[in-house]
Parts: sequence; C-alpha cells; structure tokens
Amino acid sequence: MVTRAWLLILIVMVMSKIKYVAMLFTLLFTSTTGVFAQFSIQKALRYDYLSERWSDYQQETKYGLLDFSRRYFKDTISVAEMKEAFFKYKDVKFMASPYEGFDSIMRLGSIGEGVMLLSPLRNHARKEIRESRGVWRWFGSPRLVNLLDKNGTPQEALLKKIKDDELKKMMNGEIISLKSPRRYMGYVISPAASMEVYMDGKLIGRSPSVNYSDFFAYANHYSNVLDGEWYHDVSGGARLLGVLQGMNTMIHAKTSEKTFSVLLYAKTYPRSKRVTYTIDLLLPNNPDKETENLFMSLKDFVESLPSKSFAPYYTTDLRLMTGRYYKVTVNKCGWLIQDYLDL
Repeated sequence: MVTRAWLLILIVMVMSKIKYVAMLFTLLFTSTTGVFAQFSIQKALRYDYLSERWSDYQQETKYGLLDFSRRYFKDTISVAEMKEAFFKYKDVKFMASPYEGFDSIMRLGSIGEGVMLLSPLRNHARKEIRESRGVWRWFGSPRLVNLLDKNGTPQEALLKKIKDDELKKMMNGEIISLKSPRRYMGYVISPAASMEVYMDGKLIGRSPSVNYSDFFAYANHYSNVLDGEWYHDVSGGARLLGVLQGMNTMIHAKTSEKTFSVLLYAKTYPRSKRVTYTIDLLLPNNPDKETENLFMSLKDFVESLPSKSFAPYYTTDLRLMTGRYYKVTVNKCGWLIQDYLDL
C-alpha cells in the first residue's frame, strides 16, 4: 500500500534530483528544447531542469545502432506478442542467466558485460569451435579468454588450439553485442546495442550506442555517480513518470486505492518518422469505473509524450521491442508507477 509518508519521501527524493521547486510553474519550453514543449504540466515543480535534461538526452540518444546499419533488427515484436508474453510470464521468476547460450563479453570489472549475438567463432573452420561459446575480454581490443561447451563446461584444450592467426581470420565481419542484458517477460533485452565491423582482425567501423532505456530514467539519474548499468535507472524513471502524472491531474485526490497493469508501447505511422505512445490495460480483466477513469487519465498523459521519450529495446533474437510493462498504484496521495523489470 502506498502511504502518505512513503509518497512524500519519494517526492523529496525526486525533487532533490530535479533540484528546484517553485509554485504553479507551467512547462512551456522554447524552440531549443524541441518536442518536449508538447507537455503542459502545471503545478509544484520547476521544469527548467527537465528541459535541460531533455536537450541533453536528445543529444546523447541522437544516433544508435539503427542509424549505423539496418541489416539487423528489422522486425519489431508486435503488441499481441507483448500482451501474450505478459500473461505467460508475469509471475515467472527466471533463474537462468540472460547470458546463457551466447558468447559473453567482459570489460572493466563487471561494468560493460554483455552478450555477443554474432560471434566471431561462427567463422572458424572447426565445427566444435563454431558450436562453442566464447568468453571475450574487450578492453582495448578483443581477446578470447575461454571456450565453453553447450553445458557451460570450459574447453581449455580446445582454446589452446586456436592460434593467433586463426583468431585474426575469425575477426572478419559484423559483431553485434548487447550491454548488460536483462530478462523481461520472456525476452532478453537491452537498450544498449552496438555493432563493430572487422576486416582481417582490424576494426573498421563501430556504431554509436544508447545507454538509457528512456528519458525519465535519464532525467532521474545522478550523472556524477558511477552507479552501474542502464537497468539501475529504470525504477527511478518509472517513479518519476508517476510523479509527473500526479502533477498532471488531481483525479486521484478522491479515489480509493486502485492497482492496475498496463503495456506502454510506441505507435508508428506508414511513410512517416512520427512516433507516439499509448497504453493498453492488461489487468484487471474487468475494471470498475474508477479504475477505467484512472487508466484513461494515464493514457491521455502518455499519449502527450513526445517522440523518442523511450528508446527501443534490442532482443537477443535480433528484434526490436518498444513496450514497457508497468504496475500502477493510485490513491489519494498520488501515482506510483513500477516497471515489471524490477518486480
């Protein structure tokens, strides 16, 4: 249950990150802040900080893997598939590692660990090596440090048989990796995908990469603290979205506590780069009128969000996922939005 004290603590935490408080300030961004001028949220928050963060976010997420190459990730997971996955996996606690079945990448310590979707091992002449999983250290230049069989057993003898010139020949073509992948309703996802292109062991091209799941996670992030991976910011981003919705409406002021689940996803349009967002109700199956009204209020808010508020997730089956699964709790104190990634 969301208590008044809990919500006040949450708001103070958010405010401390946003830094400035004012009364009855209307969000009216100038042309330099772009499409976030679509917001017209009023009440107790000074939005110049969000405006600055939006501008920074646009620059940091301006280019990604899809701007580098359209050869992969051509397919997008459908809304029907995402809904089916929710009802199949919402109560499942996955024990298997998201790295299972893929080559893995180690960088500095645990920061930057990833899975390799297109492995250089696929270019080796020997079948047993092609069918193995590689463990790579990617600090400056790639180095194969271990081989694992299908059961995860190290193959040290086989690793020693791979000569330096063979490794150089393997490093030929595209290598796609996902940074810090997580399991999400049956999928393995990350917003941070990158492609590197090699020729005869030499790097000849590298894609840009996005490191945040959405603007709200970015805005709620302490930029001066090295505190881990992209998924550490997802929870705070969802809560910030809930706080902003609470400022956007007072429909919750007289409501009893209600909880519902939604799927947020991107809507695209033929022959257009335009992207908008909407939500569909997942649970409860038969909502009462009060829940319906709360849902519609949140839907109106989500549909006012500007394009690129959410980055696509890249999946290990080389598809895109635009969806987010949210659990929403509303009472007279406000709105609490939680991402199922953290539940």
